[in-house]
Amino acid sequence: MVCLHRSDPENQGRALDDLKAAIADGTVAACVCCAESTRTAYRAAGIPAELLHVIPNGVDLFRFRPDAARRVALRTELDIPVSAPVVVFAARYDAMKNVPLLLSAARAWLGRVPDGQVLMCGAGMTEANAGLTADIAEAFGHDSALTDRLRLLGVRRDMETLYAASDVVALTSSWGEAAPLCLIEGMMCGAVPVATDVGDSAAIVDGHGIVTPPDPEAIAEAWSEAVGRREALAPSFAASRERFSRTRMIASYAARLERVHTGAATRRTSPEPF
Repeated sequence: MVCLHRSDPENQGRALDDLKAAIADGTVAACVCCAESTRTAYRAAGIPAELLHVIPNGVDLFRFRPDAARRVALRTELDIPVSAPVVVFAARYDAMKNVPLLLSAARAWLGRVPDGQVLMCGAGMTEANAGLTADIAEAFGHDSALTDRLRLLGVRRDMETLYAASDVVALTSSWGEAAPLCLIEGMMCGAVPVATDVGDSAAIVDGHGIVTPPDPEAIAEAWSEAVGRREALAPSFAASRERFSRTRMIASYAARLERVHTGAATRRTSPEPF
């Protein structure tokens, strides 16, 4: 059984051909997709529909939860006022994440929200990344009054703390996403998701946040709307915790593994036809 976690098989090098070969020689008995968009993409790429099963992503709900103490601790660490609106962007520096779009939206939002803060974390989200610093210069010019409120945090091991300290979790990806964990983890910590319509993002965000076009002004407006709706959306986050539970996900994987094993055992013991 193999697991598929992207919605762009055409961008996975030789992996798609390797998968097809493994299916053809009987090595692969099932493919688990983390999103409906993944199943759709791989079916269109030629993977037999009967092998494709969807088990949505889940997260550790004990780790990812609203936490007032974590919220205060992170804001104290970064010298962010308790009442300041905060947007977090959790992604590696990669073309699919559309960092220039995120930065253009940040420029628009920070310009109209004097106490706003944008946190960028993940691989490559540091001043040492020449590509990122060039993107920032392109989006902001020399406006240090705004870039002072754009925090480059690099790789963090305490994402539950960053999400709990934030009001909005942002996603600006252009392709490749399936069921982005940042949206789920952020929501479960109380941050409102604002995402472009890529992969299953719209289904994840439905009833919990805002889907935007890939337009900086629209995204900036959505961030402000999300900040204002954060408390009102908290009950919907709480009600959806079981849906996004890692326990639910693991149980579903176990059930699928059992069905694959049972099916394989049945085929091995069935008598050969005359």
